[in-house]
Amino acid sequence: MGNEKRLFSQILPAIISAENSLREEMHIRAVIFDWDGPIADSFREGLRRIRILCAVHEIPFGIQERKRLTEIWGRPGIELLQEGLDVSKGLAEQMYPEWERMDLHDPVPLVPGTREVLFWLRRNGLQSALLTSRHKNSLNDILDRLDLGKEFSVITSKEETLYHKPDHRVFYHTLEQLKEKHGILKKECVFMGDTPADIVAGQNAGIRTVVVQTGPYLLKHTKDYPIDLGDILNSIDDLPFWIEEHHKGEMTFPYQ
Repeated sequence: MGNEKRLFSQILPAIISAENSLREEMHIRAVIFDWDGPIADSFREGLRRIRILCAVHEIPFGIQERKRLTEIWGRPGIELLQEGLDVSKGLAEQMYPEWERMDLHDPVPLVPGTREVLFWLRRNGLQSALLTSRHKNSLNDILDRLDLGKEFSVITSKEETLYHKPDHRVFYHTLEQLKEKHGILKKECVFMGDTPADIVAGQNAGIRTVVVQTGPYLLKHTKDYPIDLGDILNSIDDLPFWIEEHHKGEMTFPYQ
């Protein structure tokens, strides 16, 4: 969290200077989604599954561990386990595949409204892109089981990028693919995340960023990670109304 705060302080002037332009109406053609939090209701369920793994490996899991995990939630899985639980890298590397198998055997529930929103975006001709630090094979298995793969025209997993949030370069592959496949420019994209690191990455990349509260981002974070209050949504279910408000022109099919 300390590194992220330092990174944010370095980019704050640029964010402030761009804030007014980002609030203006925009021609929206694509939404880039983080998987865990905005789509998969994985924050609370993820903590529960980590607690199970800790019991199996006889690792303490109490208030302090939960607090550390919450503060760095959104980091790549192995790094999250290593730092959040204060265990060795080797043990974290052993635990992470076990966590993936749990998710594959029993996929984390979708945030209510997810399917309806993704369908509404596709029906209105907007592209949905997925940006996640999950491994490609396990992600594809989950998408197949949930029958969601068809909803994303671009998928960026751990194998497609060397970077992870809050580094803004994590968006390179996604933006390149959106431009190459659909002629969509960065200024026509919206990014939906759920962590302070998502805000840092999205705003530093110059992408209009909205944050949902189905992850660890709370209103108290606005002090260190400022964002327009109008860009904080309860969940993905509020996204169509946000788009209808900020999109230049009308949507063909209103969200009902």
